[in-house]
Amino acid sequence: MTARTPHEVRWLAIVEQLRDSPGITVSRDITADIDMTAGDVPEAFAELAEWEGIRLSSSLQENYLRFHELGSQWQTTEPYPFVAGEFLLRPIAHVIHEQPPDCASSLYTAEEREIVSELRIIDEAPFTGAGTFSALRLQSDVEDPEIWYTDHRQGLWKMDLGYHQYFETLRLTRGAYDWQHLFTEAPLSSDGYDITVDRLTNMLDSLPRIFTEDDYGDLRDRWEARR
Repeated sequence: MTARTPHEVRWLAIVEQLRDSPGITVSRDITADIDMTAGDVPEAFAELAEWEGIRLSSSLQENYLRFHELGSQWQTTEPYPFVAGEFLLRPIAHVIHEQPPDCASSLYTAEEREIVSELRIIDEAPFTGAGTFSALRLQSDVEDPEIWYTDHRQGLWKMDLGYHQYFETLRLTRGAYDWQHLFTEAPLSSDGYDITVDRLTNMLDSLPRIFTEDDYGDLRDRWEARR
């Protein structure tokens, strides 16, 4: 068996923690085996540079996963306020070789369609088919790619965090729906964002009480600043 990296072990623990928590019901999860075609970390990044001309910062290697797929779909149980979420992660080496997301919807402007052509999905919500995703923006000579998010209701948003921080925050939120809007400039006080506001409020009420070992202070501070 191929030895798992510390990062892979941490993510397996998140999936198992959701499955075992009395405050959570898991609808489905995926813990596929290590995909040997994903390669070891230095090898995968070197091949991206050689074959695709994409040079990514070595800081991204810390978050490299080799699982064919790793994900979960879940929701809270009573007495906690309702929170639901999902995530699905795949090796970045495979993600970058794929096609950009579909942007046929009239939801996107012409400018956003151009941005979408440079995106590669790193996290999505396939179980519900809601169409939400987070993605890297691949631009030449940009070693620390931007992260973009769409909730598939209100357009496309650049996130105010990097690749490493994205995965650290995803681990805290466990993929609770719309957590990404804590890091966008979406006008959450405007009409049309009631669902998002309810989701974020419930997330920051329920998850700190369920996962008491985690520190949600920074997310609460950001939520107060975003309201």
